[in-house]
Amino acid sequence: MGNELSQLQAEVLQHQRGSTLQMLEALQAMMDDDNQVSVDDVQVKHAWDPDDCSDNFTVLPDKVTARRGEQTMRTDLIRGKRAYVSGTHVFEIFWPRDERGSHAMIGMATQNAPVSCVGYSHLLGLTPDSWGWSLVDKKLVHGGRECGIYPSDRSDYRVPDTFHVILNADDGTLRFKADDEDLGIAFTDLPHQDPSNALFISASATCANGDVRMRYMGSTGGISQFSPTGEQIVSVPAPAGSSYYTFHPRCGDNVDVMHGGRVARRRQPRDNFNDGVVLTRQPLENNVRFQVRLDTKISRWSGSLEIGFTSNDPADLQFPGTMTECTEGVTLMWSGSNIFKNGNKVSELEVDLDDCTIGDTVGLERKDDGSVHFFFNGKTLDKALRLKSNPDVAYGVVDIYGQAGSITISETDEGDDSASAKVRVKGEISGTDPNAIMFSMRETVELLAKGNDVNILIALQKVYETISAPHDNTSDQRLRQRFGDHLANLGGGHELTKLLQRLQEMGDRNPTEQTWTGITILRHVCWNYSDSSLKLCKQFGQSGLLELMLKDIDRFGPTKVINKKRRDLVRSAFGVLHNCSKATENKQVYRDVRAIERIAPFMKSNDLTLAMGAMLTLSYVIEDHKIDLLAADEKLVAYTLDILKRALADPSLKGTAENSTFSALEITTGLGNIAINDTNKDLIVKLGGVPLLVDLLKKDRPDVQESAANTLWTLAEAENLRGKISSVPGAIATLTSLCKSKNTAVKQAAERALMRIKSGGQGQVLGGSRPTSASRGRCSYRELCGRFKKSLGLSELFFEPRFDMCYCTSCHNDRGDKLYYARGKPAKDYGVPIGWCRFALKTPPKALALEVFKKWHVAFHGTTLESVKPILETGELLMPGDIRMGGIKLSECPGHFSDKRKPKGFDTKQIFLSPSVRYSGCDVYAPESDFLDEFTKKSHQARVVFQVCINPTSYKVGPQTIGASSEIDPKFSNQEIEWFTKERGVVIPYGLLVKIE
Repeated sequence: MGNELSQLQAEVLQHQRGSTLQMLEALQAMMDDDNQVSVDDVQVKHAWDPDDCSDNFTVLPDKVTARRGEQTMRTDLIRGKRAYVSGTHVFEIFWPRDERGSHAMIGMATQNAPVSCVGYSHLLGLTPDSWGWSLVDKKLVHGGRECGIYPSDRSDYRVPDTFHVILNADDGTLRFKADDEDLGIAFTDLPHQDPSNALFISASATCANGDVRMRYMGSTGGISQFSPTGEQIVSVPAPAGSSYYTFHPRCGDNVDVMHGGRVARRRQPRDNFNDGVVLTRQPLENNVRFQVRLDTKISRWSGSLEIGFTSNDPADLQFPGTMTECTEGVTLMWSGSNIFKNGNKVSELEVDLDDCTIGDTVGLERKDDGSVHFFFNGKTLDKALRLKSNPDVAYGVVDIYGQAGSITISETDEGDDSASAKVRVKGEISGTDPNAIMFSMRETVELLAKGNDVNILIALQKVYETISAPHDNTSDQRLRQRFGDHLANLGGGHELTKLLQRLQEMGDRNPTEQTWTGITILRHVCWNYSDSSLKLCKQFGQSGLLELMLKDIDRFGPTKVINKKRRDLVRSAFGVLHNCSKATENKQVYRDVRAIERIAPFMKSNDLTLAMGAMLTLSYVIEDHKIDLLAADEKLVAYTLDILKRALADPSLKGTAENSTFSALEITTGLGNIAINDTNKDLIVKLGGVPLLVDLLKKDRPDVQESAANTLWTLAEAENLRGKISSVPGAIATLTSLCKSKNTAVKQAAERALMRIKSGGQGQVLGGSRPTSASRGRCSYRELCGRFKKSLGLSELFFEPRFDMCYCTSCHNDRGDKLYYARGKPAKDYGVPIGWCRFALKTPPKALALEVFKKWHVAFHGTTLESVKPILETGELLMPGDIRMGGIKLSECPGHFSDKRKPKGFDTKQIFLSPSVRYSGCDVYAPESDFLDEFTKKSHQARVVFQVCINPTSYKVGPQTIGASSEIDPKFSNQEIEWFTKERGVVIPYGLLVKIE
């Protein structure tokens, strides 16, 4: 059910009246205003100026928030109190997207800039006295002229709710930063060191009752600064405590050492992933641990930090790009889960450093007996190592690589093996930077892990402050996902479930307003974060949270719940159940707890919000033989369509229902899911669902367009509805135009829908480019792919033609295939390779012996034309470094990471796969090759992918590594779309897929 609107303040205040517990009163005060900030004298001095603004602006009592009034047909401006002539000044701006209106601008102005104008315009930048960035259309404006799009060439960039303004009044430059990304210089040649033209932070706005909150962060603000040439100037809070070791000032070319050698940070971490080697100034002492903490992460790369020691003196070392490549002296490195000595693997550990998250500590210690011991989060690992050639003098070394952004040498206390005793987080990093927030989340999860030893009121306050509030304070879904994934990495799903269970047991024994307050907070967190992070959804499936939610709906039943508290419990239960049902791994959990039978009665509830939650949840987990349970009544379908209509009317394509938010994509996908039931098909069409879907097709959102086309395709499965769908104004014309879309997924979805609507899967697609035939027994695309396969000169002995399958739009429609299927134990989704043609391969006897087609997962592996024959001759997929038949050593494909160019910890000697052919079939993994069809004499572009079965326990899941800026496949998160394995014999190819364009 999407996520819950930020109405927690009202909920908690209502349920806390009469509280007599001092801590709960403190919690109430903290939540009295969701956006309240702590304001000190410095903030007040640099805050918005209530006396230097238009008469339509006011400054709220918190002294840092400016609110535009309701006067229309005008644009208004407000300046800050302080004038800036020199120095660097950083401002954090919180400006929610839905409060920006049409002309929201931020920037700088002198005292001479006007504070209002008639009509809606780019007021900040209208005259030579101001410089403004429009947060809506991303235009830079100065002197009444548009100076270009910012960030450069990124017109689709969405400015998050929270961002930073950085003024360098010494050199007259203005730049912005958001989500740890420096967006570059926006303006140069601003007045600098000129008191007569002093600059003021300024904002202009048109949105009625829109709020702009500003926080002055000082001369560096604790965030990265950049010079005009792009050099990074960093300022981070000094670490607490002391340490025996410090970093040497000589270090890799792309890293800065600061705070007396305690902190090291890689420069431009989003642009570079190597040259981040740092060594200790002091040689390692026996029995004195060298330990570092990961402070920041970058989501762009794979891999993470590495730690070890080297006999090379930091004063003399020629720093390599990566320390595992160092062959001078003796160098021992813990990289990933492996230990390397001078680049050669010598051992393997049970902890993989690639999985490190913010706040994790890693360390090593040399002992008197010559052994080396390794530590993770303060705990000693089972394996130690004794080298044959152990240098007498060695220096600690850390490679800040890949996702690792910055590290701190952390102090340790002998005799205490707990992570919390060795890592001093509180006070070291603070603020609203995402990395700082994730540090606070970690501290809270560690607190919750102490269980019943923790004061429950303190625990609740920490959960609200460090987990709930960060989610509510941003509408950036990527940032919310990052927070949720981080919670999952910390085990936060398990700890939140335990705390909720503890509270609900307390409430059952002694129901009070205080326990209800805690339950409200925790369910709010679980509901919202399950909407943001599939990784956390999976953890909730393992933690027992779903059973807790089901017990609540069992307790109160499907009849309309009059008691508000009980209704809120059931409503939030369905919110969590719906969100978690989207994770394929949870399907078996739902079946094990008989969720379908327990949820189905709510489809008949008079409370339509609850009924819709039940319907959408079932649509993800229902089994084929139980689809009759999905039949909805007319009121429920009409209610769902009404929410979709509200979403269409909203610029962000989101609709609300009783403080719950639903995206148009979410509702459209749900409609497509429930349309597998024939009764629902009829009702969706009868009640006006098709015009809404056609309107969605016209939105410039490829994910929404694809979902709407897929839902129309599902509806058109019923022959009696095809005429009704085609008669809707614009339906055929819009689908026809989308058949020419540059987005392949949208194009294919439109082709499928149009073909089924017009002719039930028979004949050529209007506007389509693929040759097809109306005959089931013959497909010209399949024949074309067959001629291509023949041109490869492959022996027919490799193939099993009786299992060949064409997945062109026509053949896929003719068979009535789904778009996704699940296979394996536990079941895992994979995408049908639409647009491809499969030539089945003979499988080895072990495929039958191991029941791979029943128990293993399905995936895809992109490759080059040159590699097809060697793979078939070898009988399995090959890794870079393998020597294939004929003595040829395989190397990484152009554009792929290689040993000379890769994120640290990223092992290129692996097999890479994906459950999505959209990913494996992209240019990076399956490059196009020219093909001249000798039969037609036409030239084509062809690519190949292997369809495989893979052992469910053999692979790891990671983020996309091809630089995608948007979701690649709607079924799979970009954070979990790449699978990789080093194991041999766990991948069995069973089909060669061919695609020709």
